[in-house]
This record gives sequence, structure tokens and C-alpha cells, in this order.
Amino acid sequence: MADGGGQGKPVDGRAARWAGQREKRRAEVVTAALAAIGEHGPWVSTERIAERAGISRPRLYRHFDDADDVYGAVGRRISELIIAEMVPVLTGPSGSAREIITRIVRTFVVWMTENVSLYHYVVSRSVEADPDRRLWAVDIRARISGLLGKVIGGYLALLGLDARLADPLSFGLVGMVEATTARWSVEPGELDRAELVERLSDWAWGVLDDVLRAAGLELDPDLPLPPLTIPE
Repeated sequence: MADGGGQGKPVDGRAARWAGQREKRRAEVVTAALAAIGEHGPWVSTERIAERAGISRPRLYRHFDDADDVYGAVGRRISELIIAEMVPVLTGPSGSAREIITRIVRTFVVWMTENVSLYHYVVSRSVEADPDRRLWAVDIRARISGLLGKVIGGYLALLGLDARLADPLSFGLVGMVEATTARWSVEPGELDRAELVERLSDWAWGVLDDVLRAAGLELDPDLPLPPLTIPE
């Protein structure tokens, strides 16, 4: 007599359908939230998000546990958007050092300045976040810095230099570009965006050039470098 020990519990069809519908509805609400953030700014309320999604606020919480759950889902989508933009320029660097740096800086600055409300949405929630809440702004910085670190480390290794410097360098450079762009997005002064990209690229090269010179190497920033393939 078979003991049935290898058989799993039967799947509740209604529960599976509800789970699928819930995920679909959550995705629709997140899309509506992005539009609401663009319209009302980074401090948009869940009432505005529900309104944009065409549902009542109580109905919103049939699909989300609470406001933090809404933040988490929206933060994840924003993270996916910016990472999708950055991955191509960070995983296939080619050209001269100046071209590689400028391409990376320009991609980040353009995305951030064209989606400034989305950026401030994740940053503002990270500042006031509960310690147990996932901080998407921190995740975004870490992911971009991690990929940039692989680029810097790859070229340092090719040049016979200490690749251990890549991690602190990448986090420092990402922090500089992010903070400067965030400031420029609210107080641009007399700089236009193209000039901002140019200045940030020059400053980034200045930092890297200082590291190379300290190791006894002078590199022409306009000299083509071997292309790298960086794993995601």
C-alpha cells in the first residue's frame, strides 16, 4: 500500500488565482504610483496613488499590507528602472578612459534629472525609514557602485595595479556624482546639464588620475583602452 509520502498538498485553485490577480493589481498600482509621483512630487500620498490607480484607499490595502509595502514595491520598480539604464554602460565599457567615464556619468545624470521626483521619492523614504525596511536608495547606490568597482578593478588589474582600491573608489565616485546631481537638480545655478556632465567627468578622471600617478603610472585619458566584459 502506497504511503503517499511523496505527494504534495493539492493546490487551492482559488488561492492561486487570487495570488495571480493580486500580483497583477500590485503591478498596476505601482505603475500608477510612478505617474502620481511625476504629477504630485516625491511626497505623494497613498490617497493620490489610489486615485491615480482608479481605486479607493481602503481597496488599495487589499493588495498591499500598509504604506511601507507600497513604498517597497514602488522603490523596487524605481531601482529596476535606473539599474536597467546603467547596466549597458557599466557591463561593456569601451573606448578611452575619458569616453568611458563620460558615458557612465552622462547616463546617470540624464536619468536622474529626467526622473528627479522618482529619485527623491526613494531618498526621502530612506531618510525616515524604519530600521527593518529595505532602503532602495542604498540598494541603488550599492548596485551601481558594485558594477563600477568591477570596471575600475578590471582596468587596474590590466595596468598591473592594486585592484583592491576599486571598491572605495567606486563608492566615492558614485557618491560624488549622485550628491552633485541631486544638488544641481534643485539649484542648477549657471551650469546647464551638458556642462554638469563635463565637470563631473573631469573630476572623476582627476581622482582616478591621482591614483594612477601615485602608483607611478601616467595614462593618456584619450588613449583607447581594451574593452571589458563585466558580469552583472
